[in-house]
Amino acid sequence: MGSSFTAFRGTGFWSRDVSIELGLYLLAQEVRRLDNPPEWLRAAAEEWHLRAALGMGGCVSAGLDEHAPTPEREALVLRLAARALAGLRERGDVLPSAWLDSLGLGGPGATFTRDGPTEVFTRVGETLSACSAASAPGTRPHRRSREWERRTC
Repeated sequence: MGSSFTAFRGTGFWSRDVSIELGLYLLAQEVRRLDNPPEWLRAAAEEWHLRAALGMGGCVSAGLDEHAPTPEREALVLRLAARALAGLRERGDVLPSAWLDSLGLGGPGATFTRDGPTEVFTRVGETLSACSAASAPGTRPHRRSREWERRTC
């Protein structure tokens, strides 16, 4: 089980790959629910879905700086992430392994051996929102560590 660093506007956070993969999967699903998303958002959703399903082991990236470089795009992505987070919370305190397995996260053959607490997965969405707030003027963002700078994905 790998961990990846999610960067956004000079801030970021570490989390388990499976948590980021689920967040990306759900974010892509929210885009697909829109009537007529802009092309950049459709392309981002395709990439997010792919990254959720590949099993990239320690190199899962949302590409947020690439996909949301403007305040308008950032606001839209954060609204969709909030909807995905709300939908996840509506599933209850525990996510059944059968449901998690049905999403195809983590690469071919990856399975969940037990049900998982929803909180483990909702932290990614909550932290993403905090990173966005931390990049606002007058705040102190969390910077990448030197160890991350040496990693290559």
